[in-house]
Amino acid sequence: MATIEHCALISEGITTIQSTKSHEIAIRSGVASPTQFAPKTSLSSSQDERMISLLIGCAFRDASPLYNNYVQSLAPIWINQLGPVSAQWFEYPSSIPSAIGVKGVYGCTAVLVVSEKGVYIAHIWENPVFVDHGSNPTDDNSFTINAFNSLRDGTEYAQSVTGLIGTDQNPGVLNAIYAPKVFVLTPFTTDWDRQNFGISTTLRYQRRVQELAQKITSIVPGSGGIGIVLGYTRTTRQASSQEPGIAGRAILEIDPSYARLTTPYDPKSTGLQIGRWRLWVEDQLITYQDFWLPQIEASWGTYRRDIG
Repeated sequence: MATIEHCALISEGITTIQSTKSHEIAIRSGVASPTQFAPKTSLSSSQDERMISLLIGCAFRDASPLYNNYVQSLAPIWINQLGPVSAQWFEYPSSIPSAIGVKGVYGCTAVLVVSEKGVYIAHIWENPVFVDHGSNPTDDNSFTINAFNSLRDGTEYAQSVTGLIGTDQNPGVLNAIYAPKVFVLTPFTTDWDRQNFGISTTLRYQRRVQELAQKITSIVPGSGGIGIVLGYTRTTRQASSQEPGIAGRAILEIDPSYARLTTPYDPKSTGLQIGRWRLWVEDQLITYQDFWLPQIEASWGTYRRDIG
């Protein structure tokens, strides 16, 4: 019988967060209502049975500081935001916990493609990609070129996502065997948007971000088909960039030594190392996933990090 032993305890057993903050999350092709809880959705890949994953979709009605201090303590590496669209690949460390994210998101859109090897993070400016300087929507062709094509093909400031996929013979870090997942973070519609621009959807740029998520998943094999669109509350440039802070940011937290799998049939082995990544939007836990690190023997360290 195999046994799971935790080496670095980072909030075990979290499945659903309830708070008093109005926080809607759009999941796949639908949008969760602010007055009901979105269903838990499995993200397990049939192509990779090593993967243990759980999507947690929540609609929050109340504000609570439950994870506020914890998220502020993560101290991530932040993506650069040069040019209309910027994107970078970050590889997970092999032994120490870390965090990577995007901040300063106060109307912009972010894309995260998360795999068992690392995370691809993109930042897309609201102006000039979604709207022009007069707040008028850009035409669809311009949006596709500046948003999707920039990520697909790469630019001076955006690393190409397709260049990270590889082939069956020589798989890249976003290959299907590493269970990639696509998340798109975009602002909720505000009262100002409704009154001045007649926006009736839950998300300010709902049609465009859903199309963007679907297009990205179409070029990332094994990512699930249409991606996951998440909403955030629009704030100010200062609030979304403040450190420490929680507004206007998404953070991927990684613990490569989350647990180890041992067996009594091989007492000399230190076990198989299991890592975990967790996605935070503002101060809310969105989802997490455990993954094997078969090439690394488990560390016997006692690193511990508790939420609160």
